[in-house]
Amino acid sequence: MGTGAFRLRLESAWTEIRENLGRSSLQTLGIVLGVASVLGGFSITDSFRKRSETLYVKLGGLDKLNVQPNNIGNDGTRSALQNANLGLRGQDMEDGRDLDPVQVEGVSVQRNARARVRSAFADQERRVLGINGDYLAIEGYSIAQGRGFSQTDVGSASAVAVLGSEAYQTYFPSGGGLGAVIRVGDVPVTVVGVLQERVFRFRDTPGQGNMFRRKNRIIALPATLVQQRMQGDSYQRVDRLTFRIPKVDTIEAFAKSLTSVLKVNHRLQDDFRLDDVAARERKRRDTGDAYDIIFMLSGVLALLGGGIVNVNIQLASLKERVREVGVKMAIGAAGKEIFKEFMTEALLLTALGSTVGLGVGVAFSWFITHYIGVPLGMELGSFAWAFALAIAFGFLFALVPAWKASRLSPMGGPAL
Repeated sequence: MGTGAFRLRLESAWTEIRENLGRSSLQTLGIVLGVASVLGGFSITDSFRKRSETLYVKLGGLDKLNVQPNNIGNDGTRSALQNANLGLRGQDMEDGRDLDPVQVEGVSVQRNARARVRSAFADQERRVLGINGDYLAIEGYSIAQGRGFSQTDVGSASAVAVLGSEAYQTYFPSGGGLGAVIRVGDVPVTVVGVLQERVFRFRDTPGQGNMFRRKNRIIALPATLVQQRMQGDSYQRVDRLTFRIPKVDTIEAFAKSLTSVLKVNHRLQDDFRLDDVAARERKRRDTGDAYDIIFMLSGVLALLGGGIVNVNIQLASLKERVREVGVKMAIGAAGKEIFKEFMTEALLLTALGSTVGLGVGVAFSWFITHYIGVPLGMELGSFAWAFALAIAFGFLFALVPAWKASRLSPMGGPAL
């Protein structure tokens, strides 16, 4: 019985909307604009969020914990204890890995250097990177030709090199560089691998450069080769360690344990810092959430304005429908039933306006993201929020007209 009565109310509401199309269109206009505004705002942050996630994936993922040297000392003055420390070293990598060999999937090391790099085709001062076998996979590189570094290469400080795509084109413009020898400083090294070109543009707009251009310039050597033969560093100091931990939710706990170990290694000096990549991304998402709230508030204001207009139109139309309500009451309709009829009509209008608003919002979102050059990325939650807000406001603003209608008397005036 309840379902049948609801269906009759729904049919009656649809008839009323269809027979008064102009008035109904005005009533839904505010809802359409409000929903489109909320959805359009959300889509901008959704699109930037998805693009940023794509960037992190191409950078090797979020499951990384970086450890880097930290500048200490006031005004550049270091204490004797600080000077006695050797900085970040290979031993820190070993101790960190031993904390949980199962949880730590890999550890990359990075040692920076500058050197004159020469081939038969080019002679340039270049940044050279000392790495270990895990580095390329953790940083998102792929091998295009040849191979990466083996544990043997790194352990024995083999004179081998892996070149990024730009470096390879610079030093071997005609190709054929695999197996050739280049000189890095005074050290002749054999090219054993070439990396796949990496390309990423955050925005697809004219003038946007490749964010990975510098990564394609990489000239990688075994870290031990850089430390021992190029820099004469027997302590195996490094400029960065990166621990890959697939279970992202355990990184924070691992970071605390790693900090304790490194503190001991570094004589309780804070000469290192940890950077949880996943936490950095969460912080960025929180910033995006703040923008979501701002956009939602602007949409709420639009819905508020539309709701006020809607109430006025409904109250005005109520005067025209006094006779209709009076007739219904005269044949036995209770005030409660009149209230339900008006609420059903208002909520149906809201649902129709929301549906149109979602469509307008998608079109608006596509136009904005296309204009700023970011692929459109929308989440189902954004649609749900926009629709739920519209329904909530539609319900609240329908209460007064419905209540007034339910209080009309069969004689065409307010009930006593």
